[in-house]
Amino acid sequence: MKKYEQLSYKEQLELFHNRGMKFDYSFNELDETLPVYLKNIQTISTLGYYQLKDYAYPYFVDGRYDNVDFAKIVARYYRDKHLRNAVEHAIEDIEATLNTRIAYLLGDKYGPFGYLEFRNWCQKEGKNK
Repeated sequence: MKKYEQLSYKEQLELFHNRGMKFDYSFNELDETLPVYLKNIQTISTLGYYQLKDYAYPYFVDGRYDNVDFAKIVARYYRDKHLRNAVEHAIEDIEATLNTRIAYLLGDKYGPFGYLEFRNWCQKEGKNK
């Protein structure tokens, strides 16, 4: 079994670069105080290498990233995150609406405390499980 070693955040960015991902700076003459480099270090330390690698997967062809830059992958991650949040909020609204309407219908049919009566809920015909 091959043993892998943990890479530093800088080495993780270099691994993306060595596999063809583009950056806004050169790794050959890297100034580690460059604001865009520091931002990329912060990004990979927050989101994680494998999370970003998953979003870069569609661009990974024959062991290389084809025509994609790091900023584009980060933007894909945040677009997906915002979409997931929007869908979650929509589902929460639907759930609240259904709960309200069901509660209203049951309250109208059985009264305000009708849900406490077991006979209103038990299966009257057939076998209860």
